[in-house]
Amino acid sequence: MPTASRTRALTSLVLPLVLALGACSPRRAVEWVLLGHSFELTRDLAYGPDPRQRLDVYRPRQGQSGMPVVIFLYGGRWQSGSREQYHLLGDAFAREGVMAVVPDYRLAPQVSFPRWVEDAARAVRWVHDSIGRFGGDPSRIFVVGHSAGAHTAMLLALDPRYLRAAGVPPAAVRGYAGLSGPVATTWTDPDVQALMGPRERWPGTYPLTYARGDAAPILLLHGGRDRTVNPANAAALAAAIRARGGCAGDKVYRRLGHVGTVIALSVPRFHLAPVMDDLLGFMRDPRGVACAR
Repeated sequence: MPTASRTRALTSLVLPLVLALGACSPRRAVEWVLLGHSFELTRDLAYGPDPRQRLDVYRPRQGQSGMPVVIFLYGGRWQSGSREQYHLLGDAFAREGVMAVVPDYRLAPQVSFPRWVEDAARAVRWVHDSIGRFGGDPSRIFVVGHSAGAHTAMLLALDPRYLRAAGVPPAAVRGYAGLSGPVATTWTDPDVQALMGPRERWPGTYPLTYARGDAAPILLLHGGRDRTVNPANAAALAAAIRARGGCAGDKVYRRLGHVGTVIALSVPRFHLAPVMDDLLGFMRDPRGVACAR
């Protein structure tokens, strides 16, 4: 266990490098410093026939059977990203006794909306059917997404068609969390407009369109300094769900930017913000946390 002084020293040396990299994921350049290897990694498991339909499972080394499971959907503007970039996140969850499943999914320009949402639903089906053999509890599955992945997570939570089409039981996921997600916005950037399909269909791509009161509990977390996705997204979707009698909590971390939320989650010892603590609290009591906010 690193001492507090060593943690501060690592933070001062490594954090500027991480932030300077400017991508939507922790980077391998700092893994050799920070990775604790608290997990057993099973790579490249197929949840569908496409080469992008593969996932990795991080199992805590000291884990027992019946562990909670997080399915993490990464960001990348629906056009980039790889599960290979999330070893630090898998390690962070493993330290807390939580299994993490990180799927790849099809991206633009290979596909357009809603193919990556369908892939995420298929990954949930795989976890529900198969995670028990790794020691995970199929009755304690949570879906967490960052940025574009948060958008996908909220569509899974609010539009029941995707999980239904994948054969996932209605109550298979106990809760959903979104970090820095464009979940209550309109598309303005040309590249995003193109991959979301014809303009007349854009309302069907907005999670806010499907706000309802009978969805599983939802937690929306955002950085107050986010210049990529406005923090008002989290508040607007949470308010719309609550107005319909649902459970949705939102929280803004004043000092974090767009990438900061996933860095804080992946390396909690940086003490940037209590993203991991807030997610763990939500996982322990989804309704209690989400309904109380």
